Amino acid sequence: MQVKKFEARTMKEALEMVKSQLGPEAIILSARDNHRSFGLVGEGSVEITAAISEESLQKRRFTQSKLGDQDKERFDKSSARAQRALIEQVVQNHTQKNQYRPITSQRYIEIDETEAQTALIKGNPVLSPAPELSAQVRIKDAAQRAWQAMNLGTTPNPPKPTPSVNNESDIIRNLQSEITGLKNILNQFQNVPQTFAAQHPGAAYGLNYELSFLFEKLKDEGVGEPEIIELLESVQHAVPLQHSKNKSLLEGILAKKMMEKTLIADGQVETKFHFFFGSSGSGKTSSLVKMASHKVVNENKKVALITTDTYKVGAAEQLKIFAQILNIPFATIRQPQDWVKLRKHFEQIDHVFVDFPGYNLKRADEVQNLEALVPASLKDVTRHLVLSALSKFEDLNDITLRYRQFEIDNLIFNSIDQSVQFGNIYTLMSRQKLPLHSFGIGPRLPEDFEYATKERLLDLIFKITKNNQTRIAVGESR
Repeated sequence: MQVKKFEARTMKEALEMVKSQLGPEAIILSARDNHRSFGLVGEGSVEITAAISEESLQKRRFTQSKLGDQDKERFDKSSARAQRALIEQVVQNHTQKNQYRPITSQRYIEIDETEAQTALIKGNPVLSPAPELSAQVRIKDAAQRAWQAMNLGTTPNPPKPTPSVNNESDIIRNLQSEITGLKNILNQFQNVPQTFAAQHPGAAYGLNYELSFLFEKLKDEGVGEPEIIELLESVQHAVPLQHSKNKSLLEGILAKKMMEKTLIADGQVETKFHFFFGSSGSGKTSSLVKMASHKVVNENKKVALITTDTYKVGAAEQLKIFAQILNIPFATIRQPQDWVKLRKHFEQIDHVFVDFPGYNLKRADEVQNLEALVPASLKDVTRHLVLSALSKFEDLNDITLRYRQFEIDNLIFNSIDQSVQFGNIYTLMSRQKLPLHSFGIGPRLPEDFEYATKERLLDLIFKITKNNQTRIAVGESR
């Protein structure tokens, strides 16, 4: 007797595994729920211990050996009752088959009507003379086996035995009738609805069951499926099979892989000119003000503010008020020639922050206006694209593609404090190959500004800080 343990997320999946590997004759010895949890994203599972006799297992293997690849797949996914019926029928047919002397060296099911007719007329030894009754039994047996293989355990209705024949013409007609019946069975089988057992998340991509909880976690956080597959394939290759059930280890390796693939704009924070691009409502102007406040208050830098947005009502006045609060220079660019007039005032300034109009760039006139306002002669420039973490990935990707023509250097994400999903940030960074510059985490100045780091992105996706704070609050309440 063979005894095996099976672990799955649900009882249904565990029973499917028992049926698939041991067959319908397997006996369930025990079943229990595992409530242990590893790391922040762990979840319970069901563990089943099952056994099967060697005789039953050999019968199942023998049945599978008689089926083609496609029929074998349908057999594995059929019900336990259907599997049992097919196993009994195949074993019974095999026993009956050995009671008769072989008539041909080729199965009747493999002989088409043209070959059979030619062989009989010409006296081909492949169909050598034999008792007619035995021939009819062989034909019936072939029909039964074909019916069982196609219908996977349903009760067969084979053709009724025909009376003995006295000449070769009757044999040919009977063979033609049997072949026609088998063709009808095959045609009917193609119209039967097929059912398939559900697979664990990631199974279609060759990922092990042990990684399914990470697949679901990343998908729930909004990480794109291609990025999930790339990450988990690298985890699967890095973790030895004997440690594949250690969820803490799997999470640790995943965190390491994500940090390795995260792009950060480390060397782009000290340039002199900072251009801020973005669509309307993305928080572009507030990001500019937060970064300028951080430079003035925390780094003691000399900063100037410039706006080119003369299209939005109140945009220039709003930025001018912030400049007065910070006690820093402010200017407005209305036409490209204004850049030449202001250039001499930049010599004693550490950083110049330039706010451009909030365009979606879906119209040709918006693209032309922005091209006219962006100076081509300035050196030491970093171009930031400001986006909202609340936006869908499709919208983020679309606006990023439109602004790539302005040689965007990095990404800034706002509304971190309002969003609950941060996988879009990782996905956009990965697909556009643009590093992350900074995050806007609230409305306060300059407190709610922070430079992006690999650890911070990982913290947002896995909600490490949030979960730790929840645990501390629960502990204190107790």
